[in-house]
Amino acid sequence: MKIDYRNPTEADAGAVAKVMSLSNRELKHHTEISEEEVRTWIFGEKDFDPKGFLLVFADGQPVAYGGSMISKSRLENGFRDAQIGLSVIPEMRRKGIEEHLTKSAMAFLRGKNMGAAKIWAPEKISWLNEFAVKIGMKDVRHGYMMIYDRKEPPQRTMMSEGYAPRKLLLKDFTDEDIGAFVTAFNESFMDHYNFSPTPLERFYKIRDEEKKKGDTITGFTMAMKGKEIAGVCMYNIDLEYNKQNNKKVGWTQILGVRKPHRRFGLGRALLSDSMIWLREQGMDTLFLGMDAENSKALGLYTSQGYRVDEESVSYELKL
Repeated sequence: MKIDYRNPTEADAGAVAKVMSLSNRELKHHTEISEEEVRTWIFGEKDFDPKGFLLVFADGQPVAYGGSMISKSRLENGFRDAQIGLSVIPEMRRKGIEEHLTKSAMAFLRGKNMGAAKIWAPEKISWLNEFAVKIGMKDVRHGYMMIYDRKEPPQRTMMSEGYAPRKLLLKDFTDEDIGAFVTAFNESFMDHYNFSPTPLERFYKIRDEEKKKGDTITGFTMAMKGKEIAGVCMYNIDLEYNKQNNKKVGWTQILGVRKPHRRFGLGRALLSDSMIWLREQGMDTLFLGMDAENSKALGLYTSQGYRVDEESVSYELKL
């Protein structure tokens, strides 16, 4: 078998999509990745450098893809680390391809004077976890995927006196709305583990892609104190995921409260609003992700009826 490695070009978007889809198909929350998505979210990203990635062919067929993209935003905020992503079709694993991809990605990161390489494994036991441990990476942080699948409707929690909800769909956000939201979002999470402020352009792109493609519905509830955003919640329905998997699933993606407004029950009120909205759209199963070491958040979610469905692991290797 002849194995070839080369840096990808945009013309390879279809091959990359095929490899990523086949590699991820065993995951619980898998969605088939399209060529258009690869063009938009990989080759279309301003931080993407093809020198940091390799596309692998076995006898002319694409079988693996991997590398690392350095976030300029994280660099500007003092983080000298980067995630390594690996996609290898099942029948080609444990043949040395993962090692070659990782060695190349780490050489790229060292050449950019990065301090650490990370691998995130979305499930606690998988080939990726096994590989990360094998090459000497350290288990540094865990996450939980929480699930709400009770038949009874979620309990509604009203906001504390002096606060009022403002609800919008992402497609209706103006640039000014996004600016106010991103400022509140970044301030709400600035004291959270490993958080780096998200640039405005990221949410502009998410909005514009959603309006163009129409395969996702994203809603927001913001806790307002006068004209100030005190807390934020973002939730969505991935229509394409539900169609591919014959499911009715909704996700709470962001839930945060600015520090001066904590301990007023806003997090509970925002969460309940997202849960009720998702159920009103016909979703029977709700998910959210969290840092496993955030005991306060875990207490909130379990009190609202969520339970742990899956555990993820973040690995790190100092360079």
